[in-house]
Amino acid sequence: MRRLPFYALVIPVLATLLVGFDVLEPFDTRMYDQLMRLHQREAPPEIVLVHIDDEAERRYPDFIDRRPLALARLVDRLNQVKPRVIGAYLAFDPRDPRDRDGLPVLREALARHGNTVGKAYVTGTAHQSAEEAFRVAEKIGFRTLGLQLVGTGDDNVIRGGFPAAPLSGALRPSFAMALLQQAGDLVPAPRRAELQAMLDSPTAADDAYAIAFLGGAGCVRRISAADVLDGEVHPDAWRDRIVIIGQTDQNAEINLTTSVSGWAARGLTVDEYEAQATAALLTGHVFRLVPEWPAAAFVGVLLLAFALGLRVLGQRRAAPFALACILVVVAFYLVTYRWLVWLPPVAVLIAMPLQVGVEVAHRYARAASQLGAEIAVLRREATAPSAARAGGFDFDQALAAVREAVASIRRQREYVHRLIDVQPAAIVVIDGQQRLRLGNAQAVAWRVDPEAPMGTLREWLAAVDLRLPADAGQYVGAGSARLLAQCGEREVVVAFEPLPGGRDPDPHDTLVCVTELTGLMADQRERQAAIDFLSHDLRAPAHALVELCEGVQADPALSASTRQALGSAERLARRMVQMATTYLDFVRSASPEAYTRAEPVLLADVVLEATETSTPEAVAKQVRIELALDDQEAGWVTGDAALLRRAVENLLSNAVKVTPPGGRVEVRLERRGSALAVSVRDGGPGIAPARRSQLFQRFGPLARTPKSSSRSVGLGLAMVMSVVARHRGTVFVDNRPEGGAEFRIELPLERESAAA
Repeated sequence: MRRLPFYALVIPVLATLLVGFDVLEPFDTRMYDQLMRLHQREAPPEIVLVHIDDEAERRYPDFIDRRPLALARLVDRLNQVKPRVIGAYLAFDPRDPRDRDGLPVLREALARHGNTVGKAYVTGTAHQSAEEAFRVAEKIGFRTLGLQLVGTGDDNVIRGGFPAAPLSGALRPSFAMALLQQAGDLVPAPRRAELQAMLDSPTAADDAYAIAFLGGAGCVRRISAADVLDGEVHPDAWRDRIVIIGQTDQNAEINLTTSVSGWAARGLTVDEYEAQATAALLTGHVFRLVPEWPAAAFVGVLLLAFALGLRVLGQRRAAPFALACILVVVAFYLVTYRWLVWLPPVAVLIAMPLQVGVEVAHRYARAASQLGAEIAVLRREATAPSAARAGGFDFDQALAAVREAVASIRRQREYVHRLIDVQPAAIVVIDGQQRLRLGNAQAVAWRVDPEAPMGTLREWLAAVDLRLPADAGQYVGAGSARLLAQCGEREVVVAFEPLPGGRDPDPHDTLVCVTELTGLMADQRERQAAIDFLSHDLRAPAHALVELCEGVQADPALSASTRQALGSAERLARRMVQMATTYLDFVRSASPEAYTRAEPVLLADVVLEATETSTPEAVAKQVRIELALDDQEAGWVTGDAALLRRAVENLLSNAVKVTPPGGRVEVRLERRGSALAVSVRDGGPGIAPARRSQLFQRFGPLARTPKSSSRSVGLGLAMVMSVVARHRGTVFVDNRPEGGAEFRIELPLERESAAA
């Protein structure tokens, strides 16, 4: 057996470490999500959702004003049709008289049914610990309680859950586990034993499981609470069923992103997630996740065996072997996925083709080395006639080899010359004395005077009517440079690029490339004109629609449904205006012409205006904006005030979106050395380190708002980065120790304000 060389061990060892330390998890999870979307199933009939939607709130107003009483009535109605177990996910505030007075009635209704599972949250108790909130929830009267235990990755996508979690000195089951515990023989005996083993495990609180989701929103059968109370559902639809009572996404204001929904589609509501988790645990469609280091060991052994096979087999058999191994490995991973076992595949699928490439490169390098040794021997024999004659040297054969080498060099030279000639730009090569050594066809064709000499850089510039500064010769041999200039009627950019390896005594030549920009500049001006027209055509109809809706809604004779429809149309129109404004702001920020009229800007005024603009959005969400602005820290910057204000507004808008109601957003303007800094601090969940590099990408997901129901154009932070960069500034982002994230813009200070 051949010994594996060092280079063949590098890739298996590196892949093992990457899997063991979970470095490739973002890529593995993306592949998992794609496979999950192909692995969707029908929902089991044992699970039914009763959702409190807009229709239920309209027909039964108690769901808004007297929620415990409404829930008690719903439980009593369900009790008549004999479901196996009832689970409820509603929030009550014991301090609210509307809730407090109805809780005894709810408690009696739950007692009459007997087999109920609750997952109740107590609002308005931020000062309470989780244990205290759980004890308050126990008083509502459910037979047992469960916890919402979701498994969320670094990308804030939900892919599974946990069986249980410690709380109040005991291991509390998840809501789905609690439902199945109360379902009795509805769960097959073998499956009950498996679920109990999961709960009895010493690591139950840490053993996450991945759910084979049924699909996106609407996969589980949902029935309106209004239809239940009206008796419009046949009793056979409820008998021996697991009934989950919850709110719609519109009322709950929570939209969970899962592996099957992604960021582009509507995610699951909380009750839909719990229903799908219950279905997966009931039917056994739960993925077994192989831990990192056992998976890493498997990857290492597999890649070592593959490397050994490539090493042992010859040149002809290595390629079929590699292709067969890759196909077998892909089939193996697909089979394990169908068996609900998840092994991270990305490391293997990348490493195996890379191993093939490294092995091929090594073999070619070895062959080239051997060929070089043969050439060296040939050269020594050619310069030593006696030795050549002794060895029977064939001079004619050596001469033919030399002639072939010279012909090959000539062909390569001709290829390079033709490649340069077909370029649309004018290209010349200048030596250290500014003499022309080479020029392509465009360099000759651009001459205004065909009879003008072209021996030096100055003569060629005059021949093509290229107007450069008088000291343009300083760029020859001095390094890379780019200049904007006029070449006759053309708008051009002139690039100077050093070329090492020139003729002695000057070791460097310089390539001068002149590229015409006339068409590009004209296109830029046309694009700007089109953007101006687009700005009017996008926003004017939307503004008109908003005004029309506002005027029509003032009519007192309108019905509630009509008024609601007009309200929806108005919100959509305002959304269109916002999206158009964001897009046009981004396009304007990326346009060079937006920065041609730079002027002194008092940054304090920019921050104040941006804060005033963002205050209505914050008030609507019950978020407080705190502004720290000291006149002594004010100063002037040079730039576009409108673009700077939009950049600060985008940061404030994102901060308000991720900050929960009752939280605060801090805005601060301060002096940092020779720069002015605008800091925006939110009260959100912070930013995962793996997502920071994607924050300022165009159309990238905002990782810090996984649970936000609002949709974004995806250009806000990209616009901020573009504006700050054009103002010679820098954007910083970091998580705060006390929670939340901080975005900071630093712009160069031009001068102190008059107040300072």
